Amino acid sequence: MSAGGSACRAPVAALPVTAAGSPTGRILGRGRGPLLARLFAPAGPPWECRLTRAGADVVVVPGRYCVTYLLLGNGTVGVVDVGSQADIEAILDALSRAGRSAADVRWVMPTHLHFDHVMGIDAFARRLGIPVALGAVAHAGVTGRRRLRFPHWLWLCRAIPTWPMQGMPFPPITDWRYAFTHGFPGSRTPFGSTLLGPLAHGTELPGLPGWKLLDGPGHADDAILLHHAASGLLIAGDTVRNFYGGEWNPLLCDRGDYARTQATIRALHVETVLPAHGPVVEGPSVVERLRSYPPYVP
Repeated sequence: MSAGGSACRAPVAALPVTAAGSPTGRILGRGRGPLLARLFAPAGPPWECRLTRAGADVVVVPGRYCVTYLLLGNGTVGVVDVGSQADIEAILDALSRAGRSAADVRWVMPTHLHFDHVMGIDAFARRLGIPVALGAVAHAGVTGRRRLRFPHWLWLCRAIPTWPMQGMPFPPITDWRYAFTHGFPGSRTPFGSTLLGPLAHGTELPGLPGWKLLDGPGHADDAILLHHAASGLLIAGDTVRNFYGGEWNPLLCDRGDYARTQATIRALHVETVLPAHGPVVEGPSVVERLRSYPPYVP
């Protein structure tokens, strides 16, 4: 299977996947994805599915702006990225189809503090009565101890053509409450929910043995990676995206930091990359096959 292949996008009849290095994936029943994403993104939209391998159990839930990941453990569920309040019902439905309940969810965590990853976090945390977990840099940003940088506005303009590739989602009224206060340049993203203590680089995720948080700055100062070494699963946030078949993200706030994050990823055991935008990327030598595109490509 190529680096652009995805068990999550395969027909139900084609699962489980048995290609070298691939996880077993199972479609859980969401639709075909937004029409514009199917027309404009060569890789197509993400699909809801479940990936299990070597002690890792992950449910992929496509959202309005980004993909949400449910990390399933023994009596514990961690939720990664809730981009919109409109995603909450779909997340809870996916949780139910995976045989879990809202009572199993212990925390919710953004991969970084950009609006398309956080505008549903607070509402989700309040509804379930759970805390928000943050990496150390994001925690410092939210508590006012560090100012977080955004990519230059010229680079942000480069991202505009990718909006149709994601279905061109328009923010619902509930998200406008957080407009320009959560995840926008100059905003502190003041969560009203309880915050867990900052999770340092290399920390095991609470209640999920085998999963570790790694700092991954470059796209954002506070960007993190979530890695399960035994299974080779890597939740990459926006460090990797999949609009064209699996590529490094050109939208950066610090190129030096990004190069160091790329080196970190290359040193890990990775068989499957789970990006925040686009379908799962997997296959032999998946990291080595991630592409870099010239500046004129969105």
